[in-house]
Amino acid sequence: MFSADQPDKQIAALGETSLIEAIRNWLGTASPPAPEGTGDDCAILEPIRKGSQLLTTDALTYQQHFDDSVSPEAAGAKLIKRNISDIAAMGGVPKAAVLALLAGPDLSIDWLQKFFAGVATASKQYGIQIVGGDVSSIQKGHFSAVLSLTGGSHQPALRSSAKIGDSIYVTGSLGGSILKKHYDFEPRLKEGQWLAQHTACTAMMDLTDGLSKDLLAILPASGCAALRMDQIPIAADAIQLSKSSQRSPLEHAFIDGEDYELLFTLSATSDQTAFENEWRTAFPKLEIHAIGALQHPEQPEHRLLNASTGQIIPWSNGFEHFSQCQPKTS
Repeated sequence: MFSADQPDKQIAALGETSLIEAIRNWLGTASPPAPEGTGDDCAILEPIRKGSQLLTTDALTYQQHFDDSVSPEAAGAKLIKRNISDIAAMGGVPKAAVLALLAGPDLSIDWLQKFFAGVATASKQYGIQIVGGDVSSIQKGHFSAVLSLTGGSHQPALRSSAKIGDSIYVTGSLGGSILKKHYDFEPRLKEGQWLAQHTACTAMMDLTDGLSKDLLAILPASGCAALRMDQIPIAADAIQLSKSSQRSPLEHAFIDGEDYELLFTLSATSDQTAFENEWRTAFPKLEIHAIGALQHPEQPEHRLLNASTGQIIPWSNGFEHFSQCQPKTS
């Protein structure tokens, strides 16, 4: 990734102007020309004519979100897909994006070209256009890329609209993402759009920091989540990881993060069986799991409870930036 002993193969050998031109060439048709894309001080975008405009931003940092075991193409694709996951959680359609690059001067030109190949492939796959960005030099051995992505939604799904009595659902399976899923995943774009338009869905978000932390963000201020622990869908990778981590597969499902699945609530007045049948018809290859319900807590500090025992679930935190003790390293 970094070419410490080969100066001619470092991006420092290109300089800023040549690097920007190289990035344009690497992106190809994923980056339109000015004025709709790169070439002016700003890109000119068409306004959203119906519905709401969405805007999200996310970073990808070496040794935080990926390491040398991940190919540059997969790292580039992850940058695009993790932003798309935010758009999916709002039931939106991704549109234009800008990309800021912060790289040490010793970064390999060949590695960066492959990184942008991954960016371009994923952008084309999901209908995104890279319309601009920025490049900046930082200290040697460091690399970060920050993507800001726009989108549109006719009826955006929110986190804050869940109500007491609603059922809690997740898509897919959880835990063990560090083994592969943190870069090899599909954003739940169509599923999020479908849910946002379904009258039974009351709230939604994507799972990136772990079920235990993310679930707190969707709870009503005066509510708690009573979870059916035997219904938590545990990924095979979480089981594999537990063999060496000294943590249970269930704990991994709660705290690992970067699952990029959807967490959503279903109205208490809805017909769960009918909804689940509709889901299976629409998405036969992706399972959903009813893992609990929102209820009033007996004590205000009770936020995540085991529905069978009434006890507080011990894994109170998922991934927390700037914390000195972290459950994940991906």
